[in-house]
Amino acid sequence: MTGKTAHILSMLSGYLSELEEKGYSEKSAGEIITLIFHQNDTPFDRTVRTFGCNEFEAAALALGLLAAVSGKASAAIGRLCGADRGEITPSLVSAMFFASEDILPFADELQPDSALGRLFEGVCPRFDAHMHIRDFVTTFLLGGALYDEAFADPQEESESIIHLSSNEKAVSELKAFLEKTDPARCFVLQLTGERGTGRHTCIRKAFSDTGRVYMPIELDESMKASRIRELSSKLMLADCIPVVNADKGGEELYRQVKRLSDEMGFVITVSEAPAGKMLETADTVCIPLTMPTMTENLLLWQNESKAYKLSPEVELSELSGEFEMTPAAVRKALHIASVLSQGDTLTPADIRNGCYRSFDGDMGEKASKINCIFSWNDLVLPESSKRLLRDACQQVRLRHRIYDGWGFSEKMPYGKGVSMIFTGPPGTGKTMGAQVIAAELGMDIYKINLANAVSKYIGETEKNLNEIFEKAKRCKCILFFDEADVLFSKRTEVRESNDKYSNMESAFLLQKTEEFSGVVILATNLVQNFDEAFKRRMRFIIDFPFPDAALRREMWLRAFPAAAPVGRLDIDFLVEHFQFSGSNIRNIALHSAFLAVSENSPEISMKHIMEAIRNEYAKSGKAFTKAEAGEYYYELSGR
Repeated sequence: MTGKTAHILSMLSGYLSELEEKGYSEKSAGEIITLIFHQNDTPFDRTVRTFGCNEFEAAALALGLLAAVSGKASAAIGRLCGADRGEITPSLVSAMFFASEDILPFADELQPDSALGRLFEGVCPRFDAHMHIRDFVTTFLLGGALYDEAFADPQEESESIIHLSSNEKAVSELKAFLEKTDPARCFVLQLTGERGTGRHTCIRKAFSDTGRVYMPIELDESMKASRIRELSSKLMLADCIPVVNADKGGEELYRQVKRLSDEMGFVITVSEAPAGKMLETADTVCIPLTMPTMTENLLLWQNESKAYKLSPEVELSELSGEFEMTPAAVRKALHIASVLSQGDTLTPADIRNGCYRSFDGDMGEKASKINCIFSWNDLVLPESSKRLLRDACQQVRLRHRIYDGWGFSEKMPYGKGVSMIFTGPPGTGKTMGAQVIAAELGMDIYKINLANAVSKYIGETEKNLNEIFEKAKRCKCILFFDEADVLFSKRTEVRESNDKYSNMESAFLLQKTEEFSGVVILATNLVQNFDEAFKRRMRFIIDFPFPDAALRREMWLRAFPAAAPVGRLDIDFLVEHFQFSGSNIRNIALHSAFLAVSENSPEISMKHIMEAIRNEYAKSGKAFTKAEAGEYYYELSGR
């Protein structure tokens, strides 16, 4: 040992004696060497083990720590190697601990990707490179806690979630990977499932059972490789497995996940859906958390509702079948219902309101929410069509009893949603019928904007449709495709590439419709253009025929609100002389009201009705003749 080495080790011994509360005592130079390389359970020893430091790297670490925290030592080191305060050089480490200023034997240890590259700034294979121990390493070696702005607070979820079957299976599989995965192997484990299904509860349970430690982190997509390395070094020192929130992850985020995995080995991601091709270059496995079964959903509702007073009308079996929700969502919905309720007891309407207010109702630009103002009294249809509409509502409400109570889920692996085709000429009430169903079920309904959903670019339509169905799954809303034959048209013989991709879009849409567990309504004027496979797999096909005389009479009688001042109208004449659809009649009623008000008339009369009918004819380019106006022709202005 050189004199310089003895001098520095003596100084190190003196510094360590100041840390008696950490378990150190003053030692000789020889005992310091033993402390550096052979003592267990000190932060220094754990750092050496974590990064697999050899003697040169461990000596550099000890010297770097001394230079960083001792003013006298830093000044002495500066005199020895000409470095700034807190810095050391490779040649000084070699000379002090290995009696040579030659660094050639340590060239591998002085690479930026070596252990020293993680622990020091300025590492490179030059004898006079000025190396400075990183601040977080100093903090850790002195017994301090590690901090990083990417570290996130653990997300809380109810422990009761863990009793669901898919969660118990996920915990078991997570524990197997934590106990048996080779720590030297780069591996990404994806835990997937809807928010609120208990993803973070499963993680806490698995780590608690295995005695391992995890750290939730938020990766910034703009992180550079050096930043990922720093983050991984902190996680390795803390002996924590990173859990990355990837709910909003895109390709760049998953590139960061892959880099983190390459740096430290095992990484867990939490997301709603698997990364797919975005992680295809990594060694991955997916552990999915599924939604509760209908039986479990009923148990959740029964358990969570114990904290509230329910009215006798509340049927939890019906509500649980109508709302397939995550455990967290059930809890949130009941809380919202109790806050907004007008009374001490929760009614079915209160709970439904709480459910829909708890959902994320943003469907984006590809769908528009319809304001439901119509009820069964507004809908004029043949009784057979109305009966089918009511049957559809009942199927939504009673799914739990049929699928779980009577065992039909064993016969229906998919297709548990309720899908309908509304077919009929324009203006016969298809959109109104969709609104009536939404109002009856207390559900939001969104009309799909086909202009934004259908794309001329290959694969874009499927991507848009997938986004629509995924958002609808979260929103628990009804999807309404107007003029649906644009998407659901008959598949054609493949004569050119466009036919092939069009057929692929149709097949994809059929698949998404079958997988969707909610309500889908397709409206069309041309049901004959529908692909037979679609019609066969739809739960209901409901006819909205052009109204006959009896239906037209009922429409005229219901066309005006109770508050409207309606005079004596010749309903028989209107029914017999004009074959209008329901939407035509509503337009005429509204226009006639405006005409009456503009004339300061005390009531809506046949004169205003005939003027409105003439306007309706003009809209379609038809002439309104004297013969059609009949006895009311002379009441028309400017005949």
